Amino acid sequence: MIFKNALVASVSVAALAASTFTVSAQTDLAALYEAAKAEGQLTTIALPHDWCGYGAIIDAFKAKYPGITVNELNPDAGSADEIEAIKANKGNTGPQAPDVIDVGLSFGPSAKAEGLIQPYKVSTWDTIPDSAKDAEGYWYGDYYGVLSFLVNTDLVSKVPTSWADLKAADYANAVALAGDPRAANQAIQGVYGAGLSTGATDAKAAADAGLAYFAELNHSGIFVPVIG
Repeated sequence: MIFKNALVASVSVAALAASTFTVSAQTDLAALYEAAKAEGQLTTIALPHDWCGYGAIIDAFKAKYPGITVNELNPDAGSADEIEAIKANKGNTGPQAPDVIDVGLSFGPSAKAEGLIQPYKVSTWDTIPDSAKDAEGYWYGDYYGVLSFLVNTDLVSKVPTSWADLKAADYANAVALAGDPRAANQAIQGVYGAGLSTGATDAKAAADAGLAYFAELNHSGIFVPVIG
């Protein structure tokens, strides 16, 4: 059984080392396209083709902008991995330096504070709620989802309907998180969701309760410490 999160909050931001432009929706796209062709490639990271339609989006980009090679790095990377890729390649204009990243919402403000990203406002900027974007355009939320349980019914006969259910002995060695909560937004939200289920009403209390919840599952032999 895996806790799967369709990314409760995500953000797309541009890596600082990626471009020679500070761009916005008003940028001359024809000039930007020519400059991109001169560079020769666009490097992405953590964009699996079966996640949020990214495969179709990448294919459409290639068709619309011929002459730009899309270089795809580690499609299964977590948000922290993406940030580390930017840091490790600062000043590097080669194929290992991400041009764009897709990370959990909390990583946007921290990446801005560290000077890792540059501003970009998409054409639909005004339709994005203020709470889901940086006023200067350094990051913005582009999609969201809901937290859910993903259950392998070939192995688990009793499908859980609540976080409390998972504490039962029926689920011994059967519960895992979708990723590492130290690095992946999905896993972070899994811990946070478990905390909210306890009745916690603020972020810190929910985080603490979530950590305590999974510590209890681990102590009981229910939690499987593998990346789902």
